Amino acid sequence: MYEVFKGVDESSGIIEQKIVNYTQNLTTSSLGINSINIVAGSISSSYWDTLNLMFYMSGSPSYANESKFTSTLHSLTRTDGRQFFNKFHGYPSSSVITIPQQYYGEKIKEGSFTLTDKSFTDNAGNNVIIRDDSYGNLYSSNAHHSQSSTTSISSSENYVGNIFYDYGLVTITETGSWSGSVDYSDITNNSNYTLQFNSYNTIFSHEYSVTLNPNEFNNSMNYTLKSPLSGSYTTMNEFTASLMGTQFLAQEFTSSNFQPYITEINLYQDGDIFEPVIRAKLPKPIRKSDVITTTFKIRLDL
Repeated sequence: MYEVFKGVDESSGIIEQKIVNYTQNLTTSSLGINSINIVAGSISSSYWDTLNLMFYMSGSPSYANESKFTSTLHSLTRTDGRQFFNKFHGYPSSSVITIPQQYYGEKIKEGSFTLTDKSFTDNAGNNVIIRDDSYGNLYSSNAHHSQSSTTSISSSENYVGNIFYDYGLVTITETGSWSGSVDYSDITNNSNYTLQFNSYNTIFSHEYSVTLNPNEFNNSMNYTLKSPLSGSYTTMNEFTASLMGTQFLAQEFTSSNFQPYITEINLYQDGDIFEPVIRAKLPKPIRKSDVITTTFKIRLDL
């Protein structure tokens, strides 16, 4: 009888956790990308109210004394003191960009975000470029005007908005001018812009070891190795049926030097031998040895 099944040593299983980052390049035409101009009391006031309550409340003059919402605020924003919300107000310059989770995975990787507005340029033809500082703050890397000329362009005085990495939300809240002819209220407002960032995903790799001893699995299940029954065949179906109907190998495969090749390994759930839960196809056939022990390692990424 051919060996078909063998138990897997569960103690040989290994589970590894890896972080995988993918660079995303999106445009205004990418599915799900949306930019909304928001201002308190306007037709889009619901967006402003939601952002204010969930992210900006502690810096808002309207809700500064509403301490009952403090736990909600702290559960959704960074609490290390390096993300600043002081420029969120009820002005028409505020806007929010929503990024679907299908692009960023678990979160947007800190320090990887870049927004480039293609619709606006300065006199030298430079587009507006806005980046994140790894702490949830946005700044323009090529702004003509800054709040403080004595500090770094990425300092808190020059922040123009915020990014909430875990939720794919980008807000531009600065009310001033990027250059002499372009205001921050113009950016992403009915304009053509691109977004680039790295998504953040956790991958769990499961590795299983399948060990074949020299005296195991030395017979082949490949019916094309069989010798057809005597007779003539007019169709391929008749010939195939003949091969399937015999248990004898062709003469050239009966030598003691013949060893089968392994092309696929299936792992089954205990008690179910009909539908494999993992099907591993080898990149090339491997000759089964009847002299030494052979171990295959099967890795599954989830």
